[in-house]
Amino acid sequence: MRRITLPIYLATALAVATPLAAQDDLRDILSGVARTMVTQELDKKAYAQAQGLNTAAAYRSYLEQYPQGAFAAQARTAVAALDAGANPPRAQPGSPQQTPPGRPSQAQASSASVESAIGLTRAQRVEIQQQLTSLGYPNGVADGLWGSNTRGSIKRWQTANKLSPTGYVTAQEVRLIQDQAGSKTAPTPGAAAAAEDRVEEGLLSLTANERREVQRQLTSLGYSTGGVDGVIGANTRRALSTWQRDEGLRASGYLTADQVRELRRQAG
Repeated sequence: MRRITLPIYLATALAVATPLAAQDDLRDILSGVARTMVTQELDKKAYAQAQGLNTAAAYRSYLEQYPQGAFAAQARTAVAALDAGANPPRAQPGSPQQTPPGRPSQAQASSASVESAIGLTRAQRVEIQQQLTSLGYPNGVADGLWGSNTRGSIKRWQTANKLSPTGYVTAQEVRLIQDQAGSKTAPTPGAAAAAEDRVEEGLLSLTANERREVQRQLTSLGYSTGGVDGVIGANTRRALSTWQRDEGLRASGYLTADQVRELRRQAG
């Protein structure tokens, strides 16, 4: 606030000592300075908001507003990185890098992407839950919907096996679990796994209010669903697919249990 109002104070002080003929020019100069400072502040805040969301859509929105902005180059770099499947830093301009409250760390986001790329079907996730339970890491009902119980079970197993406790499995860890449990769980092609996403979304049995919440969350993150009516039609499917692709997930357009939780975390 002090930055924006400083030109006003200067104008008032200088107007007293400045001849009337020159005061109009002086006011024009100072008001131009004030406008520039306001624009710079808005530019900075818009870029900070894009970094907070850390999605390709958010950075593109920033570039639409400020194509020649102070952070345009960084925004274009971030878009390129996200389109390539990488995760650019989320730090605010001029601040140390931080992970926003309630948001997963970059390591967690990367682990989720790695697990998604394996292509586990719901039947295979059920089998892994059963395998973990047989190994002494119970996770509740083996339903293929990996919630907090299953993620905790995976973390405990990873810790016991001196692996990084992310709560998400890699292809190598899937093989290790099945070797320890004495059963086989082979990953399936992406197309088959994508079809499983549709089945899993149906099993979630989202209410109309929950579907509206998903639409609001996607819209707040920069992915327009064309309205918030609780009906997941073509527009919502496209928005969801784009969000999934930007997050490095399988872009099936259908929600999994993990993705419902992730949307809630990102949208706050």
